[in-house]
Formats: sequence, structure tokens, C-alpha cells
Amino acid sequence: MRKLLFFALLLFSGKLSATGDSLHYLTAKDTIFLSIGAFEEKYFDHIMAPKQTLYSLAQFYGLSVEELYYFNPGLKDQTVKIGMPIRVPVPNAAIKRYMESDFRPVENVPVFYVVKRGDTMFRIAKVYFRMPIELLMARNNMAGHTLKEGQQLHVGWISVHGIPDSLRQHAGGPLARRNAALKKIYQMESGGKHQFDGQGVAFWQKDSKEDSDLYALHRSAPRNAIIEVLNPMNNRTVYVKVIGKIPDTAYRNEVEVILSPLAAKLLGAIDSRFFVKVKYYR
Repeated sequence: MRKLLFFALLLFSGKLSATGDSLHYLTAKDTIFLSIGAFEEKYFDHIMAPKQTLYSLAQFYGLSVEELYYFNPGLKDQTVKIGMPIRVPVPNAAIKRYMESDFRPVENVPVFYVVKRGDTMFRIAKVYFRMPIELLMARNNMAGHTLKEGQQLHVGWISVHGIPDSLRQHAGGPLARRNAALKKIYQMESGGKHQFDGQGVAFWQKDSKEDSDLYALHRSAPRNAIIEVLNPMNNRTVYVKVIGKIPDTAYRNEVEVILSPLAAKLLGAIDSRFFVKVKYYR
């Protein structure tokens, strides 16, 4: 009865999207409505159904639970309930833009893009979804290029069997993608500058619920610089943006860097203090 009431409310509000059921996270009856995030990542809101968990939701979409926390600030502090929307990033490779000969409607969920202010047909087709403009127009019975904010464009389909992480651009999902982007900036900053090496204690707030981005405080690296932090215990490396200096009165000299919780977790940190090696350019 509770589940029927839940879906009745969604239908009444016109927001029925991807929900699945107690056994499946996607069914052919679902519809996915994509939006574009700050880093131009595509995402949609999965509406939690009875017996669904964050762990199995993350596995189904080729993510980790930590990555779900990254895309859903404050989620870690909440109890997951029926009807709760969970933001899920979608890689372009998971979207089927063409109906191949083996295409089966019962094994695929239609995907729509919700037009935002400033969008053009060229940007949506060529930049966001890498498909011919003519195909996008024909699929949506459009005679011209005029778009309206909030308009829903059918762009393709996603398999009801989920998204394997092999379809994501970087192994490890969107956090690995963010780390790779910072690494490129770090490498670009190396040109014509002097490399500085350091080592010592990395500190992070282990009990913090924040999972916002990859950043750090450092004693001497310039503000907004990207630094490389290596955990020699497991050979993991993370690239983080310096947002300020370590306060002289707050920490002893052996603290080399203060990391955001997300950066520390990517380094596999267990304790609030652990040994690292740091490189940066200035």
C-alpha cells in the first residue's frame, strides 16, 4: 500500500522518473531525464524504491558509494528513504543513440535531455551527446532549431541492466575523472617552473561528513596551485587544488599538508594522520 501511494504521488506530480522496483533499479517502464552539471557531466535523479540500498545502487550504475556522496552533498548525513532522489552521473558511452539490429525495447529505458537556458541544437547534439543534429530533430519531430528552457528531447536509451564502470571515461568513475583533470593542470604548470619536493604528515578530518572536492591547505605552495600527493604505503596519488596556507598556530611543523576528506579517501587513508610525499611547481 505504501509503495502504491508513493508512485501515485509521483504520477500526480508529473515527476515519475527512474525508480525501478524492489528487485531492479531500472525497468522498461522507467524514463530517465538528464541534466548537465557544473563540469558538464550528465546526471539524473534516481528515485529510491523499497528495498533499494546505496551500495547496490552504486554497483548497478558502475560507481562507488563515495562517488554517490560526491555528487550528493549532505547525503552521508541522511537516512536513505523511499522516494529520496539520488543524483547519478551518466557517461556518454552508456547512452545508446541508435537502434541497432539487436535492439530490444524491453531491455532499454528511454533517455531525455532537459533543455537549459543557453542551449542550442548544435551544442546538445554535437557536444553533449555526439550525434547528428538531423537525427536529434527527427527523433523529436522538430521542424526547426528553436528550443525552450525545460523542453524534453529524446536522445537515446540506457540498458535496464545498468552501467558497467568499463563504460566510464576513467576507471573508478567521476572522481577518477576529476583527479585526471587536475593532473593535466599540474603537468601544464610544470613548464618553466621549479619543482619543490616535500614529505611529512598529511592530516584530514576523519569524522567530517564533507565530500565536496579535491583540495588542500599547504605551507608554501601558491594558492590555486595543483599539488601532487603520494601515499607511499599503497602507491596511490591524488592531485589537489591549494585553497590556502596551513595556519602557523594550528598545526606543528611536521604537518606537510591538510587534505579534504575526499582527497584522503582517494589516497586510501585510514588514520587521520598518515605519511605522504608532496610535489608542486612555482
